[in-house]
Amino acid sequence: MSLQRSDLIASGLLVAAALVGVVFWESLPAEMAIHFDAGGTPNSYVSKPVGVMLAPAIGLASIAFTRVAVRVDPASDPVIENAAIYFLGGVVSYVHLLVIAYNLDYQFSMTAAIGPVLVAAAALAAWAIYRDRIA
Repeated sequence: MSLQRSDLIASGLLVAAALVGVVFWESLPAEMAIHFDAGGTPNSYVSKPVGVMLAPAIGLASIAFTRVAVRVDPASDPVIENAAIYFLGGVVSYVHLLVIAYNLDYQFSMTAAIGPVLVAAAALAAWAIYRDRIA
């Protein structure tokens, strides 16, 4: 399986997001909040190494899994597949950077910051269904 441009760009975003955690390593707490309830209050914590590397690793694994899945059941249009890869890399990187920022004590509403992800996911799903039907 060869890497496509979308794989490289999405993976690059994830690696860059992990590197942000490494750059700010000394400023991050030993236990990092990584999950938040609907009100934006943290409810799950992990050690700093896990907090810095877990989301990017999950993102990279998700890209690989998606590529395997589309080999088994390809979309009617490869543009949909690439859009899904870009979305994975972009969203996981974005959420990871939110977690890093929160743990650096930046003040913002995590719930509000996640809102655009939900809107983007709905838009991507609707676009992919539309595109698949016209292909």
